[in-house]
Amino acid sequence: MQPTTLQYLDGAARRSVPVGLTLALMLFALTPLHVPGLSAVTPMISLMCVYFWSIYRPDLFGYGAAFGLGLLEDLLIGTPLGSGALVLMLCQRIIVHQQRFFHSKPFAVMWFAFALVASGAALVRWFCVGLVSSGGFTPFSSLFVSLLLSIAMYPVVAWFLAKAQSKLLAEI
Repeated sequence: MQPTTLQYLDGAARRSVPVGLTLALMLFALTPLHVPGLSAVTPMISLMCVYFWSIYRPDLFGYGAAFGLGLLEDLLIGTPLGSGALVLMLCQRIIVHQQRFFHSKPFAVMWFAFALVASGAALVRWFCVGLVSSGGFTPFSSLFVSLLLSIAMYPVVAWFLAKAQSKLLAEI
């Protein structure tokens, strides 16, 4: 039986949830807060989303999505073009190839694994940006605070994405 137009549109909208939520959260995280001293430190929201979707719905979040979102993030924050895409695609590649490890593990293990992946991603991005950027390397303290903020925020972002997955993607 051929699906109706509304069923097709509903399926397409549901399949776009991972990319759409990642884009929305990334844009929300890049919104200036006007808090003194905090503007240089932002959590790695896009990395959190790529990590989550690469574990739970790799079928709906491909390498093209990670690449495109990484390029958009580079354009929006002014980092060298391709550094964000490289980091997100490396993260996705590592997670997708370790699917057996992540299968039915408790959240504490997933969180610890995120801390490891985020540490590596932060170092790769810091190195790429510092190497190519005319401003040189940023202070390591900013990187460390951003990393700690990302690790601390991951449970909240993962909870939000899990709720969205259970409500919007249960039928796919």
